[in-house]
Amino acid sequence: MMRYNIKPDYHIKAKRGYLAAFYIELFLALQAGMVLWHFSSNETWRNVLAITGGAICLCLAGLAYWKYCKLVQNSEKETH
Repeated sequence: MMRYNIKPDYHIKAKRGYLAAFYIELFLALQAGMVLWHFSSNETWRNVLAITGGAICLCLAGLAYWKYCKLVQNSEKETH
């Protein structure tokens, strides 16, 4: 009979949280892009706000993805 050595993943909630944050931030950056799509019809302050908000969302998405990848690498090291 074959036995599998399955180890528990203690960081599963953190991984899900970071991945959810990544997708939410990408969605918000897309929304900022949609505001900029109508660039000529918007006031200047809306365009500046959309550019700033989109840049912040992309930075936060990058941070969430980096932390997610870091957790995945750590969990792979623990299993090998």
